[in-house]
Amino acid sequence: MSLIFLNQNFCLIVVISHLTAVILKRNTGSTRRIVYGQNTSISSVPWQVSIRDRVYPICGGTILTEIWIISAAHCLLRHLVANLSIRLGSSWKSHGGEMYDVKERLVHPSYLSSSKANDVGLLRLYSPLRFTNKILPLKLIDREKRLLANKLAVVSGWGKIKEGGPSATYLQSSPIRTIPMKLCKRSALNRKAIDPASMFCAGSFIQSSPDACQGDSGGPVALEGELIGVVSWGLGCARGNFPGVYTRLSHPAIWDWVYNHISSSNNTRLRIGDSELDV
Repeated sequence: MSLIFLNQNFCLIVVISHLTAVILKRNTGSTRRIVYGQNTSISSVPWQVSIRDRVYPICGGTILTEIWIISAAHCLLRHLVANLSIRLGSSWKSHGGEMYDVKERLVHPSYLSSSKANDVGLLRLYSPLRFTNKILPLKLIDREKRLLANKLAVVSGWGKIKEGGPSATYLQSSPIRTIPMKLCKRSALNRKAIDPASMFCAGSFIQSSPDACQGDSGGPVALEGELIGVVSWGLGCARGNFPGVYTRLSHPAIWDWVYNHISSSNNTRLRIGDSELDV
C-alpha cells in the first residue's frame, strides 16, 4: 500500500462500513482511480483532511475533535509547524473547502523511523472547526479493541492513482480487507519491520488489490463507523504479495498517548466507540 521509499507519503481516506457495499458496486463498472479506487464525494467521508506544507499537499489526516487532527508521525517530522495547514470540506485536492492553520505538532515519543513502529502524530489547530455535512469528526476505536481478519474497511485520499503515476486531483476511495498478522508476516514484506502491537495489515498477499500509494500517508482507515488505523507504509502500490501496513490505534501505548493529549485541551469532545467523552 505504500512504497518502501520509506520516507514517501501516503494518504487514503476510509469509509465506514455502510458505504462499503456502494463503493464495491461502483468499482465494478467505472474507470478506476487511486489504485483500484474511485471518485468519492467529501460528504461521504467528511472526516478526511489534506495536510499542507504552505500550499503543497503532503499527507492525509482525520478529524478527531474541533481542534485535533490525527495523522502519521512520518508525515509531520520534516515540516515546520509555521508552514503547516489543513484543507477540508472539499473533494478537490487544490481548491474549495476551508483552510485552517496549525498551532501545534506532536509526534509519538516512541515512533521509530526505521520500522515505522508507533507511526502516529497529532495536529492542534488555532481555531475550532465549524462542523457541516462535509466537515465532521470520526469516532476513535476503543482502547485494546480487537481487529478481526477479513473485514472490509475503506480508505481514500489524493495520492497517486498508480505506482509511479500521477496524483489524484479528486478524492478517491477504495475498500481494503484486513489480513491476519501471521499471513502478513508470510508475505514479501520485511518481517522484521512489522510490529504486531502497533501495526496491522490490509489488502492482499495473493494478488493485486485496492491500496494506498504515494501521497496517501496519514489518512484514515475506518471500519464500522470507527477510526481503526492510519495509513503508514508498505512496498509499492497494489502489488500482489505486498499488503499495506497501518498504524493500530487501539494499541494501548498509542491510544493512551492520543487520549492524554486531547484530554489536556479544554472544551473539546472526543468520540470513542459508542461513547462521547468531554475532555
